Amino acid sequence: MKKLLYFIIVLIVLIYILAEFIGDSVIKSSLEENLSKNLDRQVSIESLDISYLSGEANLENIKIKNKIFKGDLLNINKAFAKLNISSIFSDKIEIDQISLNGIDFNYYFELKKMKINDNIKSLKESVNKENKSTSASKEFLIKKIEIKNIVVTANSEKLNLNKKISVKDLDFENVGNTKDSKSYKTVIKETMDNIFKNVKSKVLSSNIGNNLDKIKNIDQDKVKEKVKKELLKNKDKVKDKLKKLLNKN
Repeated sequence: MKKLLYFIIVLIVLIYILAEFIGDSVIKSSLEENLSKNLDRQVSIESLDISYLSGEANLENIKIKNKIFKGDLLNINKAFAKLNISSIFSDKIEIDQISLNGIDFNYYFELKKMKINDNIKSLKESVNKENKSTSASKEFLIKKIEIKNIVVTANSEKLNLNKKISVKDLDFENVGNTKDSKSYKTVIKETMDNIFKNVKSKVLSSNIGNNLDKIKNIDQDKVKEKVKKELLKNKDKVKDKLKKLLNKN
């Protein structure tokens, strides 16, 4: 009987160890694969640590690559999730909390024929694509999402622009794919729109400020002198035009 008890204890310990080490690796690979598929761009997670007893998970250095532009679209330094363990065996998985801390968003854009082409547009297109498998997937509900310490770097090589902009923290409640929840796709769109509005207003305002400074620094005497020179250069042309006008009248 003692041998059987020892065997059961050892077996439980082995299962727990396998779950802690091998399970984390399997889940991490699965997360990377699914996120890459849904966002239509490469997603990598440096580390994932899950506590299966408490239902807590800690992730570090999540990177989402750009699809058209070079470099990363998004870097998440740390992420935390609290799962309701009992809900795993129900029809709806409940996640009590997701916290994302330290968001580095790289906003790349370029102007072509007076139109802005950026890396947000391609992400929205990927999110808008219908995924046929989502209808058959399990329901999930995230009760609270917190996104903190967001920094956006606006980049444009042609405009020689590289500017860091801080964005206020974002909070969302009841996000998921259930009937009464807010669609996670809508949350992504709202987040992108919020970031774009901040970038647009702050970058434009700074450019306007720079232009105003340039106007203030204009030397009025130099401007007058330049106007005089131009008038002297073109005085004969002006005289001829006046003569023609007088002759017509």
